[in-house]
Amino acid sequence: MSSASTSTKPLTVVVAEDEPAMLSLVARHLRTLGFHVHDAADGETAWRLIQQHHPELVMLDVMMPQMSGWEVAKLVKAPNAAGGALANTPVLMLTGIGESMNAMTSPLFADGWLDKPFEFAKLDEKIRELLAKYGKEMPPRRALDEVELDEELAAEEEAAPPKPARAAKKATKKATKKPAKKAAAKKAGKAPAKATKKATKKAAAPAKKATKKAAGGGAAKAPAAKKATTKAKATAGRKATAKKPRAAARRSS
Repeated sequence: MSSASTSTKPLTVVVAEDEPAMLSLVARHLRTLGFHVHDAADGETAWRLIQQHHPELVMLDVMMPQMSGWEVAKLVKAPNAAGGALANTPVLMLTGIGESMNAMTSPLFADGWLDKPFEFAKLDEKIRELLAKYGKEMPPRRALDEVELDEELAAEEEAAPPKPARAAKKATKKATKKPAKKAAAKKAGKAPAKATKKATKKAAAPAKKATKKAAGGGAAKAPAAKKATTKAKATAGRKATAKKPRAAARRSS
């Protein structure tokens, strides 16, 4: 019984291509075939992914930055590469250098090659052939919605910061959240006190106004009373003055 039929774990493939559109197209097709795909835009990243994931298949462009496909293939095929974990990993070169050049160079580094441009049917055939060479089978095909979900998860994984960075971010968020919560509680406590103060002031206003009015009335009455007193005194004075001549006239007569 083959490894593909005894395990539910999907076969892993690392595909490297420095042309973004081509890389995206091939990676998506490999996902529909049922592979778990790790893609790279340069040779150095491809080699790092190969050492990390120990894939069942490696597909490489030849002309790539930092490290060529041939250099990566040579590392994969080196004796005891990745501690012997890559001994049964076939390498497929996807090149645009032409049939004759491929025929001369690719067998030196890889298990097979496919000249660009190619049809997916030819690619599937070549993959099946190389897997069979190492006793492996093609994985079961996947539905397109499953492929899209896999692509989203891969994008999230790639965009996610490293674990220490995520921990630091979480700690910062927690530290920021605590003072903010305290400030909010303080503000909430101030609001009722402010409202109570305003209500008390409003309630006291009519009483203050009434007191002021009463004081004003009393002040107004005081001058009136004073005026009446002065007037009474003046009248009494005049009457007394009028009586004095009469008394004097009586004495003289």
